[in-house]
Amino acid sequence: MRIARLNADPADDDFGDLLQEFVNRVSHGQGKLLALFAEESVTLQQILLLRRLQQCVESTPSEVAERMHMSLPAVSQMIDRLFVLGLITRTEAPDDRRRKNLAVTQKGQTLLQRVRKTRAAEYTAGTAMLSPGLRAQLGRLLRKALTELTAESRAVSPAKTRRAAG
Repeated sequence: MRIARLNADPADDDFGDLLQEFVNRVSHGQGKLLALFAEESVTLQQILLLRRLQQCVESTPSEVAERMHMSLPAVSQMIDRLFVLGLITRTEAPDDRRRKNLAVTQKGQTLLQRVRKTRAAEYTAGTAMLSPGLRAQLGRLLRKALTELTAESRAVSPAKTRRAAG
């Protein structure tokens, strides 16, 4: 991406490219998140699955596969791996023993918290070269955007989701 394109108007089609370029420049520079994944023997997709489970009151493998736009066999393999690692539980649904409900364990919650803190530290380090005024302005805009996104997600499916911690 050329620097000239970084001045794109957020209303135009280049906004996604602009946001992606920003995230790429401020994240993963230290490699600590990738080191954490290696240390815990997990992949990015497995972490994303854990986050989905954390956000939902209860989920089944087929619901997770649908939400993640993945095949049920692929999700089932990830679930098996996360279960072996002690990061999720599988319990029979009370109304249908064939269905398995999934939930994140305390160990899984702790891992997600470590991922969140590691990512936050990398983003903080990645934006350290910005002026204090610009960092403050960016923080205000991000809070405003997150508030709007949170309100919209509650309106879409209030019974199925809860606000995730992180």
